[in-house]
Amino acid sequence: MAGYADTRVPRGTSRRWEVLMSDEGTERQPDRPHHTAADVASDHRVLRQLPEALLGDIPLLDQGLRLERRAEYIDLHDPGRADFRAEGTEVVKPGQHIVARTAVTAEAWNELRGACERVVRRPGGRGPRSANEVSVRPAA
Repeated sequence: MAGYADTRVPRGTSRRWEVLMSDEGTERQPDRPHHTAADVASDHRVLRQLPEALLGDIPLLDQGLRLERRAEYIDLHDPGRADFRAEGTEVVKPGQHIVARTAVTAEAWNELRGACERVVRRPGGRGPRSANEVSVRPAA
């Protein structure tokens, strides 16, 4: 009997369904030790703002891991960006330290966001000002 690749494809519809499986969820993630914020606290100004007891409970994503689309993350190397939503095409680069919102408690997430705000010196831990709040100076 001829193999699947050797058989002729009939004209028209074959009335058979083929199931296409995505291997997106089955990708093997690199086997690396998991790091926490406590391991890299001395490298980041954001983490110096947090209590030490909280740092051990904040896991960092492993390098090579693809960020999930529309999920929220904090990049410790870029506190001005604060929390961001991933597009699904980003990958954690070597040496990059990213925290996933789903991996931490709401308290830890709020502490991280507040620390990012303090590092970039936004008043009161608020987010970026809206266009209505920005004062415009008249041209001299």
